Amino acid sequence: MNKTARMLLITALAVPFTCTMTAGVADSSSISEQGLLPDGTLYSLIRPVGWNGTTIVMPGREELTGDVPRWLGEQGYGVIGYELSDNWNLAQDRSNASSAVDIFSETAGIPNTVILSGRSQGGLVTRIVTDAAPAWLDGSVPMCGGGAGAISMWNTKLDSAFALRELVGPDSQMSITRIQDERGEQAAMNGLVSTASATNHGQARIVLAAALSKIPAVDAETGEDVPAANLDKRIAEYTDAMPLALGIGVRAGFEQTVGGSFSWNHGVDYRKELKASGRWSEVQRAYREAGADMEADLQTLANAPRITADQIAVSTVERLATFTGNLEVPVLSLHTTGDPAGATAEEEAYADSVRAAGDNHNLRQTFVGADGHCTFSTAEQITAIKTVADRIENGHWVSTSPRSLARTAKAAQEATTIKLGTTRFTTPHPALPGRPWDVRNWDSYVPAE
Repeated sequence: MNKTARMLLITALAVPFTCTMTAGVADSSSISEQGLLPDGTLYSLIRPVGWNGTTIVMPGREELTGDVPRWLGEQGYGVIGYELSDNWNLAQDRSNASSAVDIFSETAGIPNTVILSGRSQGGLVTRIVTDAAPAWLDGSVPMCGGGAGAISMWNTKLDSAFALRELVGPDSQMSITRIQDERGEQAAMNGLVSTASATNHGQARIVLAAALSKIPAVDAETGEDVPAANLDKRIAEYTDAMPLALGIGVRAGFEQTVGGSFSWNHGVDYRKELKASGRWSEVQRAYREAGADMEADLQTLANAPRITADQIAVSTVERLATFTGNLEVPVLSLHTTGDPAGATAEEEAYADSVRAAGDNHNLRQTFVGADGHCTFSTAEQITAIKTVADRIENGHWVSTSPRSLARTAKAAQEATTIKLGTTRFTTPHPALPGRPWDVRNWDSYVPAE
């Protein structure tokens, strides 16, 4: 979009706002302020001296602290970050991205280029805004953030929780969905994990539960996958990851926001899902070494009463937080290989949606070999943002191989005194997503009778 068109658009969208100071917008000046978006959400804004005309919108960085915003400002980028909602009010978060662009434009000048980049919940918001294709958006960098969409992501989390409950403690008070007592739900889940981890058979059941949502096992020190031969360490990684992987606190809040349960497992064949997980052999081995009966546990899952969803809530989440795959701007995603909150298989689900829409030329996906959720270094984050900025400026992608990305990070480090940290770009083993759900599935959910 040219500058004149962007000016007309933002003038049309402009809304009143509250801020702590008013500043001029002369090119030689710098602007730094905090204020409130129209709905009362906190934001922070920086426009550096010698602003290059590009603005990075960062959902979830309302304070703009840390070395990523610092580096962006030093290199001439404008930045505005805003606070994310409680209880996953993703519609509010999506709307606030546009409000942030309006605020920056009114306060600091009309950007020539706008890039959206958030992590975790902010990464999902980045994908949602990108899917909505607002006219102000020129590119995006989602970091983690549920590439499979919220239906698929939370269905696979349900699968792991369901297996844990039905195999370890079918009388447990863990409800899995329609959570009324978040603290009690967490306690029930912790009790199941503790009980399971105390016996060899229980540990085998943890391996089975982890397989259904593809919980990773990555060494915290090396960032490498724990070798398949080291089953004990893989089990320990799955056990430690289970609380974050099931996401009870997030599910409880999101259910309140959308007005019901949006996850289900009626009609699911867990033998089939387990074989499709790529972990069938590992689960067999865990049961064999525990001297336990895997077939009996699979039969228990097959016979267990199933969980249904609320059709209206499913429809709401479909249109709010699953994807059409339509990409009108370049997108580069960043994902840690050891993220327990969202497996790298979710990136394959996202890529499949984009391929089906015919927009694969606009997508590049990058990975960091690291344990944990969104545990990116400064160098890795700014490399991703700079790669998209270069794609927008040049009109074509440069190589996004791990080696090329490492070179970009090295050049960025040479241009600053800020310590940007390590780079661990890698190519993970491909994994098939579990229970995919995108625009091709909308309106097909039928509650069980």
